[in-house]
Amino acid sequence: MKLRLLVVGRGSRELAEFESRFDQRLRPFADFQVVELPEGRAKQPVQRKQEEAKQILTHAGKGFILFDERGALLESVKWAAHLERQAGNAQLDFVIGGADGVADEVRREAAACWSLSKLTLPHQLVRAIVLEQLYRAFTIIQGHPYHRV
Repeated sequence: MKLRLLVVGRGSRELAEFESRFDQRLRPFADFQVVELPEGRAKQPVQRKQEEAKQILTHAGKGFILFDERGALLESVKWAAHLERQAGNAQLDFVIGGADGVADEVRREAAACWSLSKLTLPHQLVRAIVLEQLYRAFTIIQGHPYHRV
């Protein structure tokens, strides 16, 4: 399986070690890649989101999952079930928008929209949480003791 995490903007230096640890832990389960997309440069948030939408929709494969505070709240076991349903050689893209959120067209194109919390989270923190949850999902599938109920 090929997994890509498409993120608008750069990661946080403070979270880099955490991300690296889970990036390495994911390697036995999937061909995993983080793709950083440029932030919009326009002065107005709506225009920035439009610039970022072009980047997202150019890079994201069909059937991508968008992380958005308005999305469905799924527990870790459901993440695992979703990954388990994918074909062995499937490519699955996950998208994290920029600091201003995403344009409506990105939401419309997404196959699913998931939320990590009802809180508004900084996109750098979302990136770290998604990496950990992807690893957790694979350990659930494998019956590994990392995920404790």
